[in-house]
Amino acid sequence: MDFYDAAFIPPKDDQAPSTIEVPALEATLFPYQKRTLQWLLKREGVQWSDTGETIVPYAADQEKPVNAFRKLIDVAGNDYYLNELLHVVTRDPTPFRKAETFVKGGILAEEMGLGKTLEILGLVLLHQRATPLVATDYEVQANLAPTGATLIVTPESLRAQWISEITRHAPGLSVKFYQGRKRMSGDEDQIINELAGHDIIITTYSILSAELHFVSAPPERSRRHERVYPRAKSPLAQLAWWRVCLDEAQMIESGVSQAATVARVLPRVNAWGITGTPVKDDVKDLFGLLLFLQYEPYCTSTHIWRAMIERHKPIFQRLFNSIAVRHTKSMVRDELVLPPQKRFVISMPFTAVEEQHYQSLFREMAEECDLDLHGAPLVDEWKPEEHEESMRTWLNRLRQTALHPEVAGYSRRLGHNKSRPMRTVDEVLDAMIEQSEVAIRADEKAYLSSKLTRGQLYENSPRVREALEMWTSVREETRKLVSDARAEFQALTASNTNGNLEADADSDQDEDYEDGMEAGNKGQLGESRRRLRGALEMEHRAVFFCANAYFQIRDNPEMTEPDSEEFLRLRKLEDDGYNEAKAIRREILRESHGKATRLMKKIAQKASDQSFAELPELVAGTERGIESGRIIDDLEALYGELNDQANVIDELREYLIGLLLKPLVDEEDEVDTTGEEMGESARIQEEVVVYVQALRAIVADRQEALTGQSNELIKHEAETSLKFAREGEGPAPQKLIELMTLRDQIKPQSTSMRKAIGEFRALSSRLAKDTSRSILEAQIADRQLKATQALLNKQSKATTALEAEVEHFRVIMNLRVEYYRQLQMVSDSVLPYEGPNTEATMEKMKETEDKLRKKLSSNEAKHRYLLNLKESGNKSNEPRMCVICQTPFTIGVLTVCGHQFCKECMMLWFKAHHNCPVCKKKLKSSNLHDITINPQQLKVLNDNPEQDQNEVSNSPQKRNSLSNKTAIYSEFNADKLAEIQNIELEGVSFTTKVDTLVKHLLWLRESDPGAKSIIFSQYKGFLSILRNAFSRSRIGFASIDDANGITRFKEDPSVECFLLHARAHSSGLNLVNASHVFLCEPLLNTALELQAIARVDRIGQQHETTVWLYLVTGTVEESIYNLSVQRRMEHMRRTGKGKSKESTPDLLEASIDEANTLEMEQAALSRLMSKDKTAGENVEKNDLWECLFGHVARQEEAPEKDTRLQEQAVMGYLAAEAAEERIGQSNGV
Repeated sequence: MDFYDAAFIPPKDDQAPSTIEVPALEATLFPYQKRTLQWLLKREGVQWSDTGETIVPYAADQEKPVNAFRKLIDVAGNDYYLNELLHVVTRDPTPFRKAETFVKGGILAEEMGLGKTLEILGLVLLHQRATPLVATDYEVQANLAPTGATLIVTPESLRAQWISEITRHAPGLSVKFYQGRKRMSGDEDQIINELAGHDIIITTYSILSAELHFVSAPPERSRRHERVYPRAKSPLAQLAWWRVCLDEAQMIESGVSQAATVARVLPRVNAWGITGTPVKDDVKDLFGLLLFLQYEPYCTSTHIWRAMIERHKPIFQRLFNSIAVRHTKSMVRDELVLPPQKRFVISMPFTAVEEQHYQSLFREMAEECDLDLHGAPLVDEWKPEEHEESMRTWLNRLRQTALHPEVAGYSRRLGHNKSRPMRTVDEVLDAMIEQSEVAIRADEKAYLSSKLTRGQLYENSPRVREALEMWTSVREETRKLVSDARAEFQALTASNTNGNLEADADSDQDEDYEDGMEAGNKGQLGESRRRLRGALEMEHRAVFFCANAYFQIRDNPEMTEPDSEEFLRLRKLEDDGYNEAKAIRREILRESHGKATRLMKKIAQKASDQSFAELPELVAGTERGIESGRIIDDLEALYGELNDQANVIDELREYLIGLLLKPLVDEEDEVDTTGEEMGESARIQEEVVVYVQALRAIVADRQEALTGQSNELIKHEAETSLKFAREGEGPAPQKLIELMTLRDQIKPQSTSMRKAIGEFRALSSRLAKDTSRSILEAQIADRQLKATQALLNKQSKATTALEAEVEHFRVIMNLRVEYYRQLQMVSDSVLPYEGPNTEATMEKMKETEDKLRKKLSSNEAKHRYLLNLKESGNKSNEPRMCVICQTPFTIGVLTVCGHQFCKECMMLWFKAHHNCPVCKKKLKSSNLHDITINPQQLKVLNDNPEQDQNEVSNSPQKRNSLSNKTAIYSEFNADKLAEIQNIELEGVSFTTKVDTLVKHLLWLRESDPGAKSIIFSQYKGFLSILRNAFSRSRIGFASIDDANGITRFKEDPSVECFLLHARAHSSGLNLVNASHVFLCEPLLNTALELQAIARVDRIGQQHETTVWLYLVTGTVEESIYNLSVQRRMEHMRRTGKGKSKESTPDLLEASIDEANTLEMEQAALSRLMSKDKTAGENVEKNDLWECLFGHVARQEEAPEKDTRLQEQAVMGYLAAEAAEERIGQSNGV
């Protein structure tokens, strides 16, 4: 980065700063901090005297100018100066050079953790404004109150930290938090005086942004009247600050944010940008800092700035060398007194359940990306850019799965309800078993359906017997599926049903039973019912097709002699088959049929009892007065219309009931079929639909005539249906038009009853009671009012009951529609095949069948393994014994029949015998499921693959050699790992990482009492899971997202760990009370990792610090870790050129620091994280393949150097692989 090369580094041989003493500062400054403090003083126009007693003025002309001018000679021999950047030609560049001296302050860009806070406090204490305060001419003219206060603007997350640090290190300084004008009590002058009376004022960027419209005068504009109240102005803008400091100044990189705008216009003498990472993305970010510093003319326009960074880099170098200072840890390592830091990588295997879940996702990923499990393309001309997005999504998903299946909502794939607590490993296993069952059922359906369809290619041909053979085999398989599904359904319904679909169809008992069940049990019962239905549908097809085949064989004289015994036998089989198919069809339809018939019976009973809602006849009263007569006339007209409408409603309702009680097709054996039943039933259904629509609309019209309120929803539905009907669309369009025309004819056009009641009430109130006529008129109006109200009440009740009946009719209609829809589906499933019927088609179907059969067998084997894990419980990760060789194994095979063997033995056995060695069940290769039983053992990874861990741990010579190899991560005693692993946790297990992290924290509680830890993850969602786990294990924690979380972590001794995620604005956060940092997953962008580590590895740390990096072996985490280490080692090699091969630990640490600094400087910080809030870090497209498959490739490389070859399990695996290859070769594969 150009900036980091340009920033000024104070020379170590400058002796004057070494004598600096800050009496009121209760902290000791390191030598480099004193040199920085001297530079800060000089930028404010003073310096520490050579005598070492006090500060003295410093002449700005002692500084080297930026010198953007070139001296040239004109034709007359006179000197002139050219500034190509500013496009200026002048005889005297002095004014321009003088402008540079007006800038007081600069950029304090020390690397994270080097004590910028102390340096600023030292500056505040040493260089204070001269007293008494004398306002400058500008301050007087601008009506500003001079103050010696320093304003510090900081992110909200660091506000409390600043106040705490000031109180701790400079207790003599008075500090106040400015909460904003709205929250400050007192009048404006009081607030200004209060702020001016403190040494330091702290505020935040959000508060500064809120003051945007109150820092400058509003634009002048003409007004009709003078402003009554003066416009409020921010107190911050009414003070002439001695010093304004922006902490984490990279937050204003563009210079156009609200906070940046306010900061730029605040009156001040000195201005400082404080940031450890001034360049977030690229060098353009520095323009905002120049704007804040008001460094003219270079911040005058973006054109000048762009020209400087693109074409005038020497000027850029000189400019930032004059206004920015920076040290890195590697530069001042010899001056720092920081406790040593150890770094450990703890690797762990998945549990068997997690391994199975992860591997299933990994296979899905490879399949979706058209790659095999080793990352090799499966298609010709495979283009990485076409799969970039999928690979990126899957990489993120696999990284989250390595933490916990819940992270980022991927649990939806497992059917998890977010309202439930966090899913444990056992719950994940249950969900996987459930998924596996669903997948098997889908595969069964696809396989059997394909077989039935292929059989249809052979019917009505000489090969019909082949079709019968296929259909018969499917029929037998489906009968077993039906039997299993029925048994499951019986177990769930217990004694409430008889275990078939018809048992719960004809009574209300089952509905009441289900209403009393919990939601989960309801879901299980519904799923079981659907499974039984699917099996019955497949059985119906097979049985029906078999009956068809019997008919075709019997009806073909070339195959069967007429009237022979075979002929008669086939006829009986045919009849039995059709009857059985009909019985199955009835059971399939029984549920929908039962629901419809239950309500139809209720309607029939009401029709028999004549208990439908009756609409009373409306009769107007005969009594009328002179003034009430008009109202009564309107009512008589309305009553006549309503009575006519009631008659039509009765007729339509009666006809609709007749339609609804029509028997459902395919329900009665006694009914003689004509072949037109389906067409007739469809016509009836369309009529039912339009009659229900018409009745709903007419009843809505009646309600409007009664109450005066219209039903807009029904009105809209009627208009839409009528519009479609006029275009010839929708059910029975002509009948609908006819009924809607009738509706318009009988729709009441007169007043509403509610309106008439209102008129009677108004008339009664208006009439004066002073004459006998008016008294009589009022009495008539009152009596008519009461009578009309009574009629309205009766009509409203009757109409409401009628609406309920119409809704009931609508429900029955929908149930009939659903019945016929299902009947149509069943009928369509046995239609003759109409596709191409060629040999190529048959061959393609056969290939599809074979693939489906293999997939089904593989899924059955996988399901058997999952059930085996469920049965094994906590013993699922213990080594198993091979029945054949009688030795324990970790790499093995599980057969579909449930028996386990080591892979080597089983492959050799399978080559000679295609059956199970134990139960002799016939097996295919797809019936064998590879299993891995990883012993739950923690290990420490070594970044030097050529070195054995045990040797490193136990040999001093080896440890020294490791240091010489510039190891980034250190070794850890295996006994301590065992202590962590052996800690027993209460309750259920979560995941490998969660459990290990909890155990580790509990172990630290014993081994390092009082120690605090930072838990860092790029995924905020994972930290939510850790909250639950920590709460269950009674581990105190706070979070960056909690209110006062930072303060609680620092001050509450019961809070043991702090949860920090990569999206939190943690730069500048000081958490030196923590001595352990847990990185929950490896990161490719090391800058993210360093942000977390820098919270503890900084000045003020009193304890040795330890970084623990967790990763799961055999996953993408291993690939990411290897790639990250490789890149940091490359940084170290580049920065270590020319150094001695034999490096001391101190030189090693310095080399690591230098590599880390380079990583931070080169990272585009704002682009490290994905824009998707649920995703993690950004990964470059060129790294995607390596991250996904790098760990697979590494396992295959250089086997002669791999010490794991000495392990029996690995040798067994390789031998088994060789056996598989030999089997494949012998089979010609």
